[in-house]
Amino acid sequence: MKQTGCQEYQKVLSYFYDLVKDGTLTWGSKLPTERKIAEQLGIGRNSAREAICVLHGMGVVERKQGSGNYVAENIGQSFGSMIQMLLLLNGVTKSEICEFRRAMEKMAGKLLLENGIDEKIKQKLSDLLRTMAELTGEPLAKQDKEFHDTLVFATKNNLLITIMQAVSIVYTECVEYDSKDCLLASHTRIYEALIKEDEKAFNAAIDFHYDLIEKRM
Repeated sequence: MKQTGCQEYQKVLSYFYDLVKDGTLTWGSKLPTERKIAEQLGIGRNSAREAICVLHGMGVVERKQGSGNYVAENIGQSFGSMIQMLLLLNGVTKSEICEFRRAMEKMAGKLLLENGIDEKIKQKLSDLLRTMAELTGEPLAKQDKEFHDTLVFATKNNLLITIMQAVSIVYTECVEYDSKDCLLASHTRIYEALIKEDEKAFNAAIDFHYDLIEKRM
């Protein structure tokens, strides 16, 4: 029985899923050509092309002119773009984005306190705090982002890192950095709670920080 276009399309997606699952494809890997995919799966090249187009639209595949198709190395950025579109279409609100980040950072803190925090991370956070005390405006916003990125990356949880990076793309565009003293105080509380390995104090510091942020969104 001849396969329908939809069945062929699903067959291509399953093919790519299996290649990723078995490690054949990873970040930045070059995809097989449309011709090779079609021949291997016994389908039309149009179906292979359409499936790759869909993956490209999702941000999973990156096209390089004259070179071919590759597994995207920054899927989180595409995820962030989708969240931006949802925000524009009123699919999500700024408050919901802030609420999500609040919950995820508490999870990051829990992971860090359970697994232990490297001394280099503690030192980096301390250095960022000192730098933040001397900045205002956009430079302060960048340091704020780096502070939170440092916390999340220190968990070494790739799913959490990818999701938080995607949300950060939208989040930083929603925040007004017009209260330096309060912002610095909230980050200091977060840092001190981590140093003391006090999860309750860490969660309270995160709440203090995001309560402050929500008032400026």
